[in-house]
Amino acid sequence: MGLNIIGVTGTNGKTTVTYMLRSIFEKNNISCGIIGTTGHSFGNVKYEAVNTTPGAELLDQLLKEMEQGGITCCIMEVSSHGLAQDRVKNINFQYGIFTNLTQDHLDYHKTLENYFEAKKKLFNMTSKANIINIDDEYGLRIVKDLEKEKNETNTITYSLKDKKANYYCEIAETTERGSKFNLYENGKLLGALSINMPGIFMIYNSLASIACARENNISFEVIKEGCQELKGVPGRFQLVENSSDIIAIVDYAHTPDALEKVLKTATDFKRGKIICVFGCGGDRDKKKRPIMGKVVGEYCDYAIITSDNPRTEDQQIIAAEIEEGIYHTGCNYEIIKDRYNAIKKAIEIYKKGDIIIVAGKGHETYQIIGKEKFYFDDREALQEIIKNYGE
Repeated sequence: MGLNIIGVTGTNGKTTVTYMLRSIFEKNNISCGIIGTTGHSFGNVKYEAVNTTPGAELLDQLLKEMEQGGITCCIMEVSSHGLAQDRVKNINFQYGIFTNLTQDHLDYHKTLENYFEAKKKLFNMTSKANIINIDDEYGLRIVKDLEKEKNETNTITYSLKDKKANYYCEIAETTERGSKFNLYENGKLLGALSINMPGIFMIYNSLASIACARENNISFEVIKEGCQELKGVPGRFQLVENSSDIIAIVDYAHTPDALEKVLKTATDFKRGKIICVFGCGGDRDKKKRPIMGKVVGEYCDYAIITSDNPRTEDQQIIAAEIEEGIYHTGCNYEIIKDRYNAIKKAIEIYKKGDIIIVAGKGHETYQIIGKEKFYFDDREALQEIIKNYGE
């Protein structure tokens, strides 16, 4: 019979969609494997991810291991690099999911159009359904292009704006703990459900997952339970637990759009100031640096520009390019080269009601400085500093 392979592509949201889908599928007693940014896992087996989408040889090996281990479904993050480099050309995808497309990886793709064309390749590789976010302009383009190309795979749309989409939802409530919404399938109300992750962007990710689950004939009741059981995704708007009641959130956001979504969500719930610690990776898309600086400046009360993965670039130059964007917003900011000290400064200036966002690395447990990889975990750093600060 073979694996039911679901490919998820888009700039942001891929990891969350894979985790939510797995939660729903497993609630329906379907054994799932995941291939993606936070690692490749199935059953009790877990491999560290070097790339979001592995090379063709490793990919083939992982899929064979899953089948041999009795796994029946693989949910895979499919990166633009993976598509452009034909790493997935031999994969028989049953379903493709498109989340959104915003500026990223232009160091590799050169133009946004090339980036889009790479992403679009997935939807000509599927056999059962393509599930597309039509609130995104590029998602709408994919739908129109597939129609023009007379693509025979079923096109399924989801939206928070267009009631004519196959899957549409009305938001009932959103708080810092999560959201509740009413789900419609082809115009018919299926019912209300809730998720444990805050933010409109998380509702979009949920809607993509729910649409895919429904297309796999999973009942609404099971979907509801699967959504409720997922408490969060590593490094995705992850509240860092601590005994001092400091609101500190770690997020993988490393594109202007992802960062804006995270900061906008935090703004909706803030009772004090928003303090953001962030940087940009070295040897990667330089054009997004001032844009990210501007986004942080517009949403935050205080910003600390620091190192992300500077790689072989001079951290001072990266910080200066970010500074170009933040300077004209009038936001108070400073530059602290060392990431640990930058996080420490955020804790020192924190007052009750404030929100600290540490962005860019999320689930990662390392920093690449020069050509060396050093152990570093934003979540652990926050917990350690908060503990020492309280003593």
